[in-house]
Amino acid sequence: MLTNHVDVANHLVDNMTFYRVHNSDISVLIGPDSLDLLHSVTTQSVNDLKENSSIFASILNSNGRMIDRILIWNLGDQIAIIHLDGCSDSTRILLSKSVSWKQDVKIIPLDSGFSSLWVYDSLDSSEPFLVSIDDQVHSCYINNGIYVHLGPNSEINKLQSKMNASGISLIQNQDLRLFKIMNGQIDGEIVQTFNPIPLEVSLSDDISFTKGCYTGQEIIARMDARGSLSRTLVTFSSNNEISSGNNRIVGGGKLVSYDSMSLDNKWMNLGLIHPDFSDVGTEFVIDDSICTIITKW
Repeated sequence: MLTNHVDVANHLVDNMTFYRVHNSDISVLIGPDSLDLLHSVTTQSVNDLKENSSIFASILNSNGRMIDRILIWNLGDQIAIIHLDGCSDSTRILLSKSVSWKQDVKIIPLDSGFSSLWVYDSLDSSEPFLVSIDDQVHSCYINNGIYVHLGPNSEINKLQSKMNASGISLIQNQDLRLFKIMNGQIDGEIVQTFNPIPLEVSLSDDISFTKGCYTGQEIIARMDARGSLSRTLVTFSSNNEISSGNNRIVGGGKLVSYDSMSLDNKWMNLGLIHPDFSDVGTEFVIDDSICTIITKW
């Protein structure tokens, strides 16, 4: 949801439109077995993904923990993938190792020459995940006010110039971090550092619970069958910075802090906590910091 009132560049996020450009971590799969390969290694059922449509999927290790989250685009003659920042190498290695001798698939990195541009708080009312094509730029509205454009750098640069001229702002890295904290969004750095389980970070929509086997499926299936999580993602405030990693709650319990940033004389934080502490308004103490849950994701 993009409705939290976050002060970014002296504006409220839910009253403005802004964008970021993702200059690398893009791959293309070419060959008739490309979707079958992705179906076998991701958490989604994608072997019948329709042409000119897209879908999110997670890629897990054997412990059910994320090594990447990818946006898969079926462009007809090829399958494009947008990886999380810094996570493309591990995914490409996994894909390469997973290609059987019977499969015809080529995995091509597009870390130079192509970019994706992400527009936040778009007013577009298109059906989510349908891909439209305008010359060399492929675009799709993915959900929650986010529109993604994918294409050659030259075309993305033209699109960026048009947005700047229309008053849409390029968001800076620190402001983007704050936006993600307040909107419960994980990024490549969090995945690389903490390898979260998708069910714990509100990414259950990334998972098909009826498809065949994939790496980490046993852990996900066990958690789903149990029907409860030992940790859940929350945004919370504190009167001091919360150190990244494991933190002990005074009186019992643990919290894993993903990120912490200052805002209006407080600190805003994103992390994992036991569901017993996750209700909005719940207060707890870490060291000498008083913390309050703002949003349970």
